[in-house]
Amino acid sequence: MKKILFILLSFTIIISLILLFLPKKKNLNYSFYHWSNTYNQKDIKDKLYIKILDIDYSTKLELVNTYFKQKPKEDFVPVVYITNETMKNVDYKNISKAIRLRIAALGFSYEEIQIDCDWSNQSRSNYFNLLQDLKKKLNKTLSATIRLHQIKYYDKTGIPPVDYGLLMYYNMSDITKKETKNSILDTSTARKYHYNFDKYKLKLKLALPLYSQAVQFRYDKALDIFEGVILSDFNENFKMISPNIYKALKSSYFKGRYIYKNDIFRFEDSKEEDIKLAIKDFFSLSKNSFEEIIFYTIKYKNKYNLDELIKEI
Repeated sequence: MKKILFILLSFTIIISLILLFLPKKKNLNYSFYHWSNTYNQKDIKDKLYIKILDIDYSTKLELVNTYFKQKPKEDFVPVVYITNETMKNVDYKNISKAIRLRIAALGFSYEEIQIDCDWSNQSRSNYFNLLQDLKKKLNKTLSATIRLHQIKYYDKTGIPPVDYGLLMYYNMSDITKKETKNSILDTSTARKYHYNFDKYKLKLKLALPLYSQAVQFRYDKALDIFEGVILSDFNENFKMISPNIYKALKSSYFKGRYIYKNDIFRFEDSKEEDIKLAIKDFFSLSKNSFEEIIFYTIKYKNKYNLDELIKEI
Protein backbone atom coordinates (compact mmCIF):
# COMPACT_ATOMS: atom_id res chain seq x y z
CA MET A 1 0.00 0.00 0.00
CA LYS A 2 2.81 2.39 0.93
CA LYS A 3 4.52 1.62 -2.36
CA ILE A 4 1.37 2.53 -4.33
CA LEU A 5 0.98 5.79 -2.39
CA PHE A 6 4.63 6.62 -3.03
CA ILE A 7 4.21 5.99 -6.78
CA LEU A 8 1.06 8.12 -6.90
CA LEU A 9 2.75 10.95 -4.97
CA SER A 10 5.80 10.82 -7.24
CA PHE A 11 3.58 10.85 -10.31
CA THR A 12 1.66 13.87 -8.97
CA ILE A 13 4.90 15.76 -8.30
CA ILE A 14 6.26 14.99 -11.78
CA ILE A 15 3.02 16.14 -13.47
CA SER A 16 2.99 19.32 -11.34
CA LEU A 17 6.57 20.13 -12.34
CA ILE A 18 5.79 19.54 -16.01
CA LEU A 19 2.77 21.85 -15.83
CA LEU A 20 4.81 24.44 -13.93
CA PHE A 21 7.49 24.66 -16.61
CA LEU A 22 5.24 24.35 -19.65
CA PRO A 23 4.98 27.64 -21.60
CA LYS A 24 1.78 29.39 -20.51
CA LYS A 25 -0.67 30.65 -23.08
CA LYS A 26 -0.99 34.41 -23.28
CA ASN A 27 -4.24 35.96 -22.11
CA LEU A 28 -4.26 38.34 -25.06
CA ASN A 29 -6.78 41.05 -25.79
CA TYR A 30 -7.04 43.33 -28.79
CA SER A 31 -8.15 46.78 -29.81
CA PHE A 32 -8.11 48.79 -33.05
CA TYR A 33 -6.84 51.93 -34.69
CA HIS A 34 -9.29 54.28 -36.35
CA TRP A 35 -7.32 56.15 -39.01
CA SER A 36 -9.53 58.47 -40.99
CA ASN A 37 -10.29 62.18 -41.19
CA THR A 38 -13.91 61.53 -40.21
CA TYR A 39 -15.14 59.54 -37.21
CA ASN A 40 -18.65 58.18 -37.56
CA GLN A 41 -18.53 54.83 -35.74
CA LYS A 42 -21.71 53.76 -33.94
CA ASP A 43 -22.25 51.06 -31.31
CA ILE A 44 -18.55 50.33 -30.98
CA LYS A 45 -17.66 48.00 -28.12
CA ASP A 46 -13.96 47.67 -28.91
CA LYS A 47 -11.30 49.91 -27.46
CA LEU A 48 -10.15 52.37 -30.12
CA TYR A 49 -6.99 54.39 -30.73
CA ILE A 50 -8.39 57.26 -32.80
CA LYS A 51 -6.30 59.61 -34.91
CA ILE A 52 -7.50 63.10 -34.00
CA LEU A 53 -4.86 65.22 -35.73
CA ASP A 54 -2.30 65.11 -38.57
CA ILE A 55 0.64 67.50 -38.28
CA ASP A 56 2.82 68.17 -41.31
CA TYR A 57 5.20 70.85 -42.56
CA SER A 58 5.90 72.23 -46.03
CA THR A 59 6.60 75.95 -45.75
CA LYS A 60 4.50 76.26 -42.58
CA LEU A 61 2.84 74.11 -39.95
CA GLU A 62 -0.11 72.23 -41.45
CA LEU A 63 -2.85 70.79 -39.24
CA VAL A 64 -5.60 68.41 -40.37
CA ASN A 65 -8.25 67.65 -37.75
CA THR A 66 -10.42 64.56 -37.62
CA TYR A 67 -14.09 65.51 -37.82
CA PHE A 68 -16.20 63.72 -35.21
CA LYS A 69 -19.77 62.97 -36.26
CA GLN A 70 -20.13 60.63 -33.29
CA LYS A 71 -18.75 60.77 -29.78
CA PRO A 72 -16.25 57.96 -29.16
CA LYS A 73 -16.34 55.52 -26.25
CA GLU A 74 -15.02 56.73 -22.90
CA ASP A 75 -11.88 54.57 -23.03
CA PHE A 76 -10.65 55.77 -26.44
CA VAL A 77 -7.07 56.92 -26.87
CA PRO A 78 -6.50 60.05 -29.00
CA VAL A 79 -3.57 59.67 -31.41
CA VAL A 80 -1.62 62.49 -33.05
CA TYR A 81 0.40 61.77 -36.20
CA ILE A 82 3.45 64.00 -36.73
CA THR A 83 5.78 63.84 -39.72
CA ASN A 84 9.52 63.78 -39.18
CA GLU A 85 9.75 66.84 -41.45
CA THR A 86 7.66 68.74 -38.92
CA MET A 87 9.93 67.77 -36.05
CA LYS A 88 12.98 68.86 -38.05
CA ASN A 89 11.59 72.32 -38.81
CA VAL A 90 9.16 73.45 -36.11
CA ASP A 91 9.97 74.18 -32.47
CA TYR A 92 8.45 71.65 -30.10
CA LYS A 93 6.68 74.38 -28.10
CA ASN A 94 4.56 75.35 -31.12
CA ILE A 95 3.68 71.71 -31.82
CA SER A 96 2.82 71.07 -28.19
CA LYS A 97 0.52 74.07 -28.13
CA ALA A 98 -1.26 72.93 -31.33
CA ILE A 99 -1.84 69.46 -29.85
CA ARG A 100 -3.12 70.77 -26.54
CA LEU A 101 -5.50 73.22 -28.24
CA ARG A 102 -6.87 70.42 -30.43
CA ILE A 103 -7.49 68.11 -27.47
CA ALA A 104 -9.17 70.89 -25.50
CA ALA A 105 -11.40 71.76 -28.48
CA LEU A 106 -12.64 68.17 -28.72
CA GLY A 107 -13.99 68.28 -25.19
CA PHE A 108 -13.78 64.48 -24.75
CA SER A 109 -12.54 62.83 -21.57
CA TYR A 110 -9.44 60.68 -21.96
CA GLU A 111 -6.72 59.12 -19.81
CA GLU A 112 -3.98 58.63 -22.41
CA ILE A 113 -2.63 60.27 -25.53
CA GLN A 114 -0.44 58.60 -28.13
CA ILE A 115 2.05 60.30 -30.45
CA ASP A 116 2.97 58.66 -33.75
CA CYS A 117 6.22 59.94 -35.26
CA ASP A 118 9.08 58.13 -36.99
CA TRP A 119 11.77 60.47 -35.68
CA SER A 120 15.34 60.66 -36.95
CA ASN A 121 18.69 61.68 -35.49
CA GLN A 122 18.09 65.22 -36.79
CA SER A 123 14.71 65.54 -35.08
CA ARG A 124 15.31 63.44 -31.97
CA SER A 125 16.08 66.25 -29.52
CA ASN A 126 13.12 68.38 -30.61
CA TYR A 127 10.78 65.37 -30.57
CA PHE A 128 11.84 64.16 -27.13
CA ASN A 129 11.41 67.71 -25.79
CA LEU A 130 7.88 67.69 -27.23
CA LEU A 131 7.07 64.44 -25.41
CA GLN A 132 8.40 65.76 -22.12
CA ASP A 133 6.41 68.96 -22.52
CA LEU A 134 3.17 67.10 -23.29
CA LYS A 135 3.67 64.75 -20.36
CA LYS A 136 4.19 67.65 -17.99
CA LYS A 137 1.33 69.86 -19.23
CA LEU A 138 -1.32 67.23 -19.93
CA ASN A 139 -0.51 65.03 -16.93
CA LYS A 140 -1.90 61.95 -18.69
CA THR A 141 -0.46 58.59 -19.69
CA LEU A 142 1.71 59.23 -22.73
CA SER A 143 2.67 56.59 -25.28
CA ALA A 144 4.70 56.76 -28.48
CA THR A 145 4.96 54.54 -31.53
CA ILE A 146 8.22 52.63 -31.97
CA ARG A 147 9.67 51.06 -35.14
CA LEU A 148 11.76 47.91 -35.17
CA HIS A 149 14.90 49.76 -36.25
CA GLN A 150 14.52 52.06 -33.22
CA ILE A 151 14.90 49.06 -30.93
CA LYS A 152 17.77 47.43 -32.81
CA TYR A 153 19.68 50.73 -32.88
CA TYR A 154 18.31 52.22 -29.65
CA ASP A 155 21.75 53.48 -28.63
CA LYS A 156 21.64 55.82 -31.66
CA THR A 157 17.91 56.57 -31.95
CA GLY A 158 17.35 56.97 -28.22
CA ILE A 159 14.40 55.84 -26.11
CA PRO A 160 11.51 58.33 -26.01
CA PRO A 161 10.53 59.74 -22.58
CA VAL A 162 7.04 58.22 -22.41
CA ASP A 163 5.13 55.77 -20.22
CA TYR A 164 5.25 52.98 -22.79
CA GLY A 165 5.93 52.26 -26.45
CA LEU A 166 3.72 50.84 -29.19
CA LEU A 167 5.76 48.66 -31.57
CA MET A 168 4.52 49.11 -35.13
CA TYR A 169 5.22 45.64 -36.49
CA TYR A 170 4.45 46.52 -40.10
CA ASN A 171 5.53 48.89 -42.90
CA MET A 172 9.09 47.69 -42.35
CA SER A 173 10.25 47.56 -46.00
CA ASP A 174 10.66 50.26 -48.64
CA ILE A 175 7.33 50.38 -50.46
CA THR A 176 8.85 52.20 -53.46
CA LYS A 177 11.36 49.47 -54.36
CA LYS A 178 10.28 46.93 -56.97
CA GLU A 179 12.25 44.15 -55.28
CA THR A 180 10.30 44.53 -52.03
CA LYS A 181 8.15 41.44 -51.51
CA ASN A 182 5.59 42.76 -49.07
CA SER A 183 6.01 46.17 -47.45
CA ILE A 184 3.06 45.57 -45.09
CA LEU A 185 4.26 42.51 -43.19
CA ASP A 186 7.29 40.42 -44.09
CA THR A 187 8.35 38.26 -41.15
CA SER A 188 11.72 37.42 -42.71
CA THR A 189 12.51 41.16 -42.95
CA ALA A 190 11.24 41.72 -39.41
CA ARG A 191 13.60 39.09 -38.03
CA LYS A 192 16.58 41.09 -39.26
CA TYR A 193 15.68 43.61 -36.54
CA HIS A 194 15.18 41.16 -33.68
CA TYR A 195 17.92 42.62 -31.52
CA ASN A 196 18.18 44.40 -28.17
CA PHE A 197 14.65 43.69 -26.97
CA ASP A 198 16.21 42.53 -23.69
CA LYS A 199 17.94 45.90 -23.30
CA TYR A 200 15.06 48.13 -24.38
CA LYS A 201 13.70 49.84 -21.27
CA LEU A 202 10.25 50.82 -22.50
CA LYS A 203 7.39 48.43 -21.86
CA LEU A 204 5.77 47.63 -25.20
CA LYS A 205 2.40 46.97 -26.78
CA LEU A 206 2.17 45.40 -30.23
CA ALA A 207 0.51 46.86 -33.35
CA LEU A 208 -0.23 44.64 -36.36
CA PRO A 209 -1.86 45.20 -39.78
CA LEU A 210 -5.10 43.80 -41.15
CA TYR A 211 -5.20 45.67 -44.47
CA SER A 212 -4.15 44.80 -48.00
CA GLN A 213 -3.04 47.04 -50.85
CA ALA A 214 -1.61 47.22 -54.35
CA VAL A 215 1.42 49.32 -55.24
CA GLN A 216 1.37 50.71 -58.79
CA PHE A 217 4.60 50.98 -60.80
CA ARG A 218 5.26 52.56 -64.19
CA TYR A 219 8.71 52.41 -65.80
CA ASP A 220 10.04 50.93 -62.55
CA LYS A 221 8.84 53.93 -60.53
CA ALA A 222 6.26 53.63 -57.73
CA LEU A 223 3.29 55.86 -58.58
CA ASP A 224 0.39 55.12 -56.28
CA ILE A 225 -1.08 52.93 -53.57
CA PHE A 226 -4.51 51.31 -53.78
CA GLU A 227 -5.61 50.34 -50.27
CA GLY A 228 -8.24 47.66 -49.73
CA VAL A 229 -7.45 45.78 -52.95
CA ILE A 230 -8.04 42.03 -52.78
CA LEU A 231 -6.57 39.30 -54.91
CA SER A 232 -9.72 38.77 -56.99
CA ASP A 233 -9.49 42.38 -58.21
CA PHE A 234 -6.79 41.15 -60.61
CA ASN A 235 -9.02 38.51 -62.23
CA GLU A 236 -9.85 40.80 -65.17
CA ASN A 237 -7.55 42.95 -67.32
CA PHE A 238 -4.43 41.69 -65.55
CA LYS A 239 -1.83 39.02 -66.16
CA MET A 240 0.19 37.55 -63.31
CA ILE A 241 3.84 37.74 -64.32
CA SER A 242 5.26 36.43 -61.02
CA PRO A 243 3.84 35.69 -57.55
CA ASN A 244 1.79 38.74 -56.42
CA ILE A 245 2.97 40.80 -59.43
CA TYR A 246 0.39 41.74 -62.07
CA LYS A 247 0.58 43.59 -65.41
CA ALA A 248 -2.33 45.64 -66.79
CA LEU A 249 -3.36 44.32 -70.21
CA LYS A 250 -5.00 47.56 -71.36
CA SER A 251 -5.56 51.13 -70.25
CA SER A 252 -8.72 51.41 -68.16
CA TYR A 253 -10.12 52.41 -64.78
CA PHE A 254 -9.05 50.43 -61.72
CA LYS A 255 -10.68 51.20 -58.39
CA GLY A 256 -11.85 54.55 -59.73
CA ARG A 257 -8.45 55.63 -61.05
CA TYR A 258 -7.15 55.50 -64.61
CA ILE A 259 -4.25 53.14 -65.21
CA TYR A 260 -2.17 52.52 -68.35
CA LYS A 261 -1.48 49.35 -70.26
CA ASN A 262 1.66 47.61 -68.95
CA ASP A 263 1.44 49.27 -65.53
CA ILE A 264 2.75 46.86 -62.91
CA PHE A 265 0.98 46.17 -59.61
CA ARG A 266 2.42 44.45 -56.56
CA PHE A 267 -0.30 42.95 -54.40
CA GLU A 268 0.48 43.07 -50.68
CA ASP A 269 -1.51 41.52 -47.88
CA SER A 270 -1.42 40.94 -44.14
CA LYS A 271 -1.81 37.18 -44.13
CA GLU A 272 -3.23 35.32 -41.17
CA GLU A 273 -0.22 32.99 -40.88
CA ASP A 274 2.17 35.97 -40.89
CA ILE A 275 0.15 37.74 -38.19
CA LYS A 276 0.27 34.62 -35.99
CA LEU A 277 4.01 34.30 -36.52
CA ALA A 278 4.56 37.99 -35.75
CA ILE A 279 2.65 37.65 -32.47
CA LYS A 280 4.65 34.60 -31.44
CA ASP A 281 7.93 36.27 -32.39
CA PHE A 282 7.09 39.44 -30.47
CA PHE A 283 6.14 37.72 -27.22
CA SER A 284 9.14 35.43 -27.36
CA LEU A 285 11.38 38.48 -27.82
CA SER A 286 9.81 41.04 -25.50
CA LYS A 287 9.47 40.02 -21.88
CA ASN A 288 8.65 43.62 -20.93
CA SER A 289 5.32 43.80 -22.74
CA PHE A 290 1.59 44.28 -22.35
CA GLU A 291 -0.71 41.53 -23.54
CA GLU A 292 -2.59 43.89 -25.84
CA ILE A 293 -2.49 43.90 -29.63
CA ILE A 294 -3.72 46.91 -31.59
CA PHE A 295 -4.84 46.08 -35.11
CA TYR A 296 -4.69 48.56 -37.99
CA THR A 297 -7.54 49.29 -38.63
CA ILE A 298 -11.08 48.70 -37.37
CA LYS A 299 -12.16 49.04 -41.00
CA TYR A 300 -10.88 45.48 -41.53
CA LYS A 301 -12.04 44.05 -38.21
CA ASN A 302 -13.92 41.16 -39.82
CA LYS A 303 -11.14 40.05 -42.15
CA TYR A 304 -10.21 37.20 -39.79
CA ASN A 305 -11.72 35.65 -36.68
CA LEU A 306 -9.44 37.50 -34.29
CA ASP A 307 -10.74 35.73 -31.18
CA GLU A 308 -9.71 32.40 -32.64
CA LEU A 309 -6.46 33.82 -34.01
CA ILE A 310 -5.16 35.03 -30.64
CA LYS A 311 -6.39 31.90 -28.82
CA GLU A 312 -3.81 29.87 -30.71
CA ILE A 313 -0.91 31.93 -29.43
